[in-house]
Amino acid sequence: MEVKELPAKVLTTIGIGSSYPVFFPKDVSELKSLLKNEKVFVIGGGSNTVLPPKIESKLVSLKHFKKVEFREDSILLGAGVLLREIIKLQIKKGFSLFEFLAGVPKATVGGLVAQNAGAFGKEIKERLLEVIFLDLETFEIVSLKDFENFSYRSSPFPEKGIILEAKFKITRNKKVKEEIKRFIFTRLSKQPPFFVRTSGSTFKNPKGFSAGKLLDMAGFKGFKVGKVKFSEFHANFCINEGGSFEDFKTLVELAKKKVKEKFNVNLDLEVKIPS
Repeated sequence: MEVKELPAKVLTTIGIGSSYPVFFPKDVSELKSLLKNEKVFVIGGGSNTVLPPKIESKLVSLKHFKKVEFREDSILLGAGVLLREIIKLQIKKGFSLFEFLAGVPKATVGGLVAQNAGAFGKEIKERLLEVIFLDLETFEIVSLKDFENFSYRSSPFPEKGIILEAKFKITRNKKVKEEIKRFIFTRLSKQPPFFVRTSGSTFKNPKGFSAGKLLDMAGFKGFKVGKVKFSEFHANFCINEGGSFEDFKTLVELAKKKVKEKFNVNLDLEVKIPS
């Protein structure tokens, strides 16, 4: 099995952390061999992950799981297929699927499904038909077609198993390119530019509230600890300017404490931190 030592700036979009060995199984057999002996964390594209200095779990990339199969009105995608690859395919073939997520950097199918990613009032589960995954108890490949346990930025994964493939319903759309452009323009008008080092939304929106608005009203827009800060543009985005995990951890803990004191609202992290 391929193993590479990679720095956080390559593994994640925010770039916080040190260097880590990453395992690249080429098939399910190699993935099973890892799981039987190790605790693993599937890193995906790292667009929603912050890495601490030391991680007990083995970091695993499913970049070799790249299946793309069209059916009549659906598409089967491997967990390692990148969002940007699907967006290009949508434009080329003229169909709707993930246009509302256009502009999210480095995201993978597995990560999008596991987090039930969403934007602009839409979410992944609305398009899901089936999730094929490796059950962590039986080590069998099984299928899930009931998505009742999917909720806002949440799914039964990875606790239930490791996503291998997912099947989505698609609809023909000759204007999908224009719609993708519109979503990207809207994203750029409301969020920090793509070139800054960020992991997307830091906190989930509490029910009935906007995390960004709460942070803004609590005085955290532009607030900085060390070399990590909340964006001046959107207070729910942490920007890394060369800081450490401790900078990030201190910043988010301060924010959680202040928002709780000021508004009696609990903020829960949206970003994932492997242990």
